[in-house]
Amino acid sequence: MQPSISDRGQLDQLSTRFMSHSLDLVYSTTKGYASLLPLFETMQDLGWQVRLTRVHRNCFRNRKLLKSIGDTIVIAYDKPLARLKKCGWTGEFIYIEHGLSPMKYYTYKYDFFQRAALLFYPGEIFKRKMEAINPDFEHGLLGGYPKVDELVEMKIDRDSLCQQFSLDPDKPVILFAPSWGGKKNPDAGIHNARHMATLKNVLIVPHSADYSLAKKYGAVRPGEGNINQFLHLADLVVSDVSSVLAEASILDIPVVQLKLPHYPGCYPEKEKRKGGTWISADILTEEQQTDRQSHPFKIPYVNEEWIMGHTARPDELLAAIADALEHPDKFRSERAFWAEQSCWKADGKSSLRITHMIDQYLAHGIVTQLQD
Repeated sequence: MQPSISDRGQLDQLSTRFMSHSLDLVYSTTKGYASLLPLFETMQDLGWQVRLTRVHRNCFRNRKLLKSIGDTIVIAYDKPLARLKKCGWTGEFIYIEHGLSPMKYYTYKYDFFQRAALLFYPGEIFKRKMEAINPDFEHGLLGGYPKVDELVEMKIDRDSLCQQFSLDPDKPVILFAPSWGGKKNPDAGIHNARHMATLKNVLIVPHSADYSLAKKYGAVRPGEGNINQFLHLADLVVSDVSSVLAEASILDIPVVQLKLPHYPGCYPEKEKRKGGTWISADILTEEQQTDRQSHPFKIPYVNEEWIMGHTARPDELLAAIADALEHPDKFRSERAFWAEQSCWKADGKSSLRITHMIDQYLAHGIVTQLQD
């Protein structure tokens, strides 16, 4: 059984009790960088010797990093891990999830997840996914999502932002922030902005993987992949299966979920990865038989549906947006439920909690669930 720490008020005193560690946080994508940056800054503020470093595809470009990298790293994707191992690195890794959407089929499906020295679940629903796939997994801890720390504490100047992006501050701002997939599927991701072409006061922000398509739709490319300020600006958020839906729900912003035949990284989309699957064939077969037309937001491996607002096909989208704006409280209880289930303790202290649990592992080799 995992030991736990539960004294109320203890979290605020943790910074005086940390040991000093050296640690490398490594990434290869914009999303990975944005996910690790808050954790890196917290560790740095506490006096840890940390680096936030990009791992390149070419081993020659990683040569300097490989000479100094430690035996334990922190990642938010497995790509930098695979690149380091290809270059000869043989250490262990700590995994921080890179979003709040539990909808992707690959979350915990592959064997690298099962090899993590520590794996931090953003919320309870992610823990339930792992329990369905591998009930014997012992290295998982509830941690929350570091990027939410800034989200819940941020204040914005609405008038200034509206002026910057040519929006009317006196009218509802609609944020369209879909998941990735636009580069490969003309009906996925940012391409669905075309269904909102007649609407006014719309701000379009693509997933970082679709930044190359931003200009086509007059979309904004946020620096460092961080859209927190746009979420605070929005009166309504439209998306598909993106983490943005949970982030909006944390702020109690009404959402409209776009129902599509296929979503990137979700069944029944074919996966390109050929090996490394950990999950059993029986579980996979059962999951792939789900009726996606009737249950487009069914969470893989668990019998739950990730619905926190209006849902609409492309031809129903405008009517759903109008209804959501007219009745913003209609799905308030669903938003509250999935905000909590997708992000554990969204109170601005996720990075500090995760840092404490990593400290306990590095110092004592124990998997310690922080309760408070």
